[in-house]
Amino acid sequence: MPVNLVNLRRAIAALDEGLSAFRREQSKGADPALQALLRDAAIQRFEFTFEIAWKTLRRYLEEYSLEQIDRATNRQMFRIGYEQGLLRDAEAWLLYLQRRNLTSHVYDQSIAEQIFRTVPDFLEDARWLLARLEERLT
Repeated sequence: MPVNLVNLRRAIAALDEGLSAFRREQSKGADPALQALLRDAAIQRFEFTFEIAWKTLRRYLEEYSLEQIDRATNRQMFRIGYEQGLLRDAEAWLLYLQRRNLTSHVYDQSIAEQIFRTVPDFLEDARWLLARLEERLT
């Protein structure tokens, strides 16, 4: 099955939009409840963007990598993605995975803030991954 980048593009755009909405309202001094709602929405968008990103990376590596990844752990897959120039930092993607695994705990304010602080870096790394994939697939 060919690697399709449409969903990754859409997810990145949605995450960017969510993060921008939060920043816009925060800069206006919006009600804290609205800021929390927008933060949580951005976290949810981070969650699905991460899922699409790593699955797209896995599909690309399965299709085009010289290494077998069918039994690779996430750590190994991110290392291979880094070695093939698709990721800037394999360890950062492990951190994103850890944060994604915490998203079911967003009701906890401190965990939500911890996840949210990761979102801008992830967004840049997801864009970088998308750009590398577009270069290789077009």
